[in-house]
Amino acid sequence: MDTPSYRAIVGDRSFDLSFEEDRVLVDGEAKPYAFEVLRDGYVSLIVDGVSMPVSVEPMGDGTMRVTIAGQRTEVQVKDERDLLVDEFGLGADAAAGGEVRAPMPGLVIDILVDEGETVEADQGLLVLEAMKMENELKAPSGGVVGTIHVASDDAVDKDDLLVEIEPAE
Repeated sequence: MDTPSYRAIVGDRSFDLSFEEDRVLVDGEAKPYAFEVLRDGYVSLIVDGVSMPVSVEPMGDGTMRVTIAGQRTEVQVKDERDLLVDEFGLGADAAAGGEVRAPMPGLVIDILVDEGETVEADQGLLVLEAMKMENELKAPSGGVVGTIHVASDDAVDKDDLLVEIEPAE
């Protein structure tokens, strides 16, 4: 069974993490760990036999304010899906202008909008299945859906034009 993997980003440093039953792998180095939830947002973390009080305050967008043994820092945590989205350019900066193009080959699973519909920036336009994952492609900016160049169940290649967004009048 695959263990969940994460990337923790602190400033300009990143750490790859994966968790097994009683150990954590940090950049491939195994360390025994255990933790106990004390109350919401507070845990007791034991790594390599050293106990540390930890508080975690979610700040949104995958970023958390973490205080470990009195030291506070902001940590961005990316799970496997976030890392795949980054790798294949599906993030917020993926589409330039008013065009949404396929970031990789895939299958259109669902069209979430209609031509002529007004959309907001980051609103879901369609769902593309690629590499056994469903990815919601979003509007690069607000506007009106112009031409939808695909239909459900269409196979698309990387860089195929999927949807055009026209400026709102």
